[in-house]
Amino acid sequence: MGIVPGNATLLGIAALIASISGIVSTIVGARKSAKEAREKAEEECRERLKAARAEAEEAAFELHRIRMTQVDNPRNYTGERGEAPHEE
Repeated sequence: MGIVPGNATLLGIAALIASISGIVSTIVGARKSAKEAREKAEEECRERLKAARAEAEEAAFELHRIRMTQVDNPRNYTGERGEAPHEE
């Protein structure tokens, strides 16, 4: 006995249900994997941003320290255009 349109057998229905459930489980698995990958990428991005912010704060502190050192010693200071300060 074969499967003839209009005369579906129980085996044919079971095969159809099995293939549909396989497709559904594949889709669900793919979506779950994509979500996990996106969450992992977001976490890595947050960690890199945190490190970059810490590095920027450290650089800003060092720049401030250098500028304050130059203000204390005018001989080390040059103006915006690179000229030496006027001595009075």
